[in-house]
Amino acid sequence: MTIAQPLMSRYLWAAERQATWIPADRLVEDRYHVISPQLWLDTKPQEPPEILSPLPRQALAYAHLYQYKLHLPQIHGFCSLKRSGETVEIPLLDNIPIDDEGKLLPSLVEAWSTATPLNQAYWLWQAIDLWAPLAGTGVLSSSIVMDNLRVDGWCLRLCELIPDYTTGNKVTLSTLGTLWLQTLPGTAPEIADRLRALFIKMQAEKASLRDVATELNQIVLEQAAQLPLRWQIAGGTDAGATHQHNEDSYYPTPLELAHDPTGGKIAIICDGVAGHEGGEVASQMAVKLLKIQTQNLFDDLLNSREIVSPAQICSTIAAIVRVANNTITVQNQSQGREDRRRMGTTMVMALQVAQPISSPNGVGNSHEIYIAHVGDSRAYWITKQRCQLLTIDDDISTREVKQGRDVPWHSISHPQATALTQALGMKPGELIYPTVQRFMAIEDGILLLCSDGLSDRDLVESSWQDYATRILETDIPLTEAVQSWLALAHRKNGDDNISLVLMSCQVSPPAKIDSSQIVKISSSEPSVDRRSDSKLRLSRAINLFLVLTTGIGLLAAVSIVITFFHPDLVENWRRQINPNRDRQVQLNR
Repeated sequence: MTIAQPLMSRYLWAAERQATWIPADRLVEDRYHVISPQLWLDTKPQEPPEILSPLPRQALAYAHLYQYKLHLPQIHGFCSLKRSGETVEIPLLDNIPIDDEGKLLPSLVEAWSTATPLNQAYWLWQAIDLWAPLAGTGVLSSSIVMDNLRVDGWCLRLCELIPDYTTGNKVTLSTLGTLWLQTLPGTAPEIADRLRALFIKMQAEKASLRDVATELNQIVLEQAAQLPLRWQIAGGTDAGATHQHNEDSYYPTPLELAHDPTGGKIAIICDGVAGHEGGEVASQMAVKLLKIQTQNLFDDLLNSREIVSPAQICSTIAAIVRVANNTITVQNQSQGREDRRRMGTTMVMALQVAQPISSPNGVGNSHEIYIAHVGDSRAYWITKQRCQLLTIDDDISTREVKQGRDVPWHSISHPQATALTQALGMKPGELIYPTVQRFMAIEDGILLLCSDGLSDRDLVESSWQDYATRILETDIPLTEAVQSWLALAHRKNGDDNISLVLMSCQVSPPAKIDSSQIVKISSSEPSVDRRSDSKLRLSRAINLFLVLTTGIGLLAAVSIVITFFHPDLVENWRRQINPNRDRQVQLNR
């Protein structure tokens, strides 16, 4: 993996209350221009900011919560200010909730009265979903300062993390219930009564965190089910300009899509690592096993009589990923592969989970998207306005940030910054920690899954706008967009294998044509997706291996269930097979 030189942030957030005393238009340290309280413009972004090592106490929470960077800012650097004879280190944050012009995005309160009932409920659900990680790092106060909560379309974002020790108050669900009840007028009438009843329960301490999350999730799914959902999917792969061998695998290929029982609701990218042959085997095994197991999950969800919670689905998906990991691990052990000879693969997977939800319009799609990943393959959510990276690479650079030893922009200068810290097949299942997240498909957008052959050198960040508008306005077929993006990566990042899957989601009414059906892609492989006869034979062998191991596992599971729950049945079978056994036992005694 190759990383481009970082683009230093221009707009920063000064995360200390002392910064609010500095008047606008002041130039701090001959560098930072104060736009408004706590919002500063870096006039010398080409120069690195001051970095403190080790990180001070107030900065550690940003490090430990780095995996939530979609919602939270990160430490960029520090600025030393002298106040009352003392030097105060001001943390400067990037990834802050501002628009392209450097203006703060609207606060939750400002956006509330004009928002849809779905957005209102989803913003609150995200706040509750962040409750546990914020509480675990001692910054739960961040969620009760309403001006600190900003909205970026569907996404709830925070300006800064506020340590609990600075407020002196214990934050509870009762505190939050009182706050929400008082400061959120203008609730949509469709959900107003239910939210008010929930807030009152929270205020009276009659609702647990799980109760609140369950009720908000129910409202979110019911509102989402009233939206239409038109879903298209296409993918492709390219060996790259300098490789004749391709260790990437993806799902669905055009032929597989034509026979996909989920209707194109599963997408997988796996990038093989550790060797020419081994990486290819590992990536193909992972794709095939993940596909089989997730299709079973879809069947279970469709047959469920109750709504399955995001936590339960995330847990199940994580277990599926560990099963794939263990299958590759067993293959490594059977072949005597150790250390650097072990075959492995990264993975990123997306599932559009369509739980059946009753709504005034009938039974609708729950609009849930689950993203699971291990390694440095990535997922992006792209609209006509923005490109959001949904995953965080499992590499040395990320590890240094999470452990508080470095800041994000500087950590990529580590000598082994891009070395993976985990991949499927490299460790036992209990030591693999897949990241699984739930998002809602409630706006027109494109979900992009890709291997690092596409994301290297910030190619996605520099090229997404060329594709977003045309795809979302159906100006070009999805397959053409895939081929175009692959060709661009072949020219720019051709020193690696390249794979991507695009999943186009549209919830707004169709402009001219009804595209409610999944696009049927040509059954012939794209010209950049060259597969040899040996690879086809390998694929068939892996299929046979997976079928056999899955069948053996199912038989073992059935026998265990029968033995545990129906011992009398097992005993009757035994007596029928060997009726003289009990008599012989008595004689022996």
